[in-house]
Amino acid sequence: MNAKPLKLLLLQDGCKDARFLQKTITEGGAFECDLVKLAELKEVLSKRGDEPPILLLRSPDSNMQLSTELKRVREIASNIPVLVLPNKQNGLILPAGTEPDAAKGNGHLRLNLKKLARILRCGLRQTQVESALSHLAISDELTGLYNRRGFLLLGSERMKLAHGMKKNVLLFFADLDNLKQINDQFGHPEGDQALLKTAEIFRNTFRNSDITGRFGGDEFTALVIEEYGQTADTISRRLQDNMAELAANNTHYPLSLSVGMTRYAAEMRSSLKKLLAQADQALCKQKQKCHSAPAGHPTVMFPGSRQGFAQYGFRAPGIPVPQRAPGKMRKSSSGA
Repeated sequence: MNAKPLKLLLLQDGCKDARFLQKTITEGGAFECDLVKLAELKEVLSKRGDEPPILLLRSPDSNMQLSTELKRVREIASNIPVLVLPNKQNGLILPAGTEPDAAKGNGHLRLNLKKLARILRCGLRQTQVESALSHLAISDELTGLYNRRGFLLLGSERMKLAHGMKKNVLLFFADLDNLKQINDQFGHPEGDQALLKTAEIFRNTFRNSDITGRFGGDEFTALVIEEYGQTADTISRRLQDNMAELAANNTHYPLSLSVGMTRYAAEMRSSLKKLLAQADQALCKQKQKCHSAPAGHPTVMFPGSRQGFAQYGFRAPGIPVPQRAPGKMRKSSSGA
């Protein structure tokens, strides 16, 4: 059984022999090759619903030009594998010769292209497997959010980025209330559904660029770089509103989150683990206050600051459900 041809995109920019290369590459049947201009690359890739292609780039005359072109390609398509074709006689352009020599050379070329296809196919398969394994290693199997390892790994890098940008960091540490009771009364499949609903609330509340995770069991975390429109107050209200909407539509059992939040000033240095400890402390205080608070007062806030930290806790939903219009779950204003 013949292997499926590999899909290639040959970048026309700076490649004078692009059409000759396209014809030569496709002759052996190992590749399907389309021409594309760099200005059209993003649009072309967005329309391809099948497996991602390999991008072919003709090597320019200097390494500096090559570096510049690769940088431009990576800005448009960071996840597409790139193969740089040498601009030499030992590359894909054959030296001039007699007709029999040219026919013989083309035969060798087709053979080499088939070998190249096998090498690329094996390499792509290995890359796909490694990528899938890497994703599984840092993702929670049930919710698809980052797991503890993924959150700590990516969150630490995000804190370094925030420090370099001199921006404040917000860390939310949430606990799904009464998960054990839900499991005991309705079964673990229903408990899983409660966790999935909570994960969806986090996706709607936080931006795609924020780091969100299921830290373990009934614990959820989110790390946010504070910006205009993405403050502790606006995010907390959005989380409360979204949980209120979920609770209003969930008639089997009450769903709520206890949340601890810590805000860390940009000029201070700290680790993600210290930030998590601060948020966890705020969460514990919130639970203690909530247990001792009279009925009808679910929201407890306690602002304070110490060594660059400001922390508070709250419970979501924290507003009466009748104040909410049905079916109006609030999403983050930015999908970035």
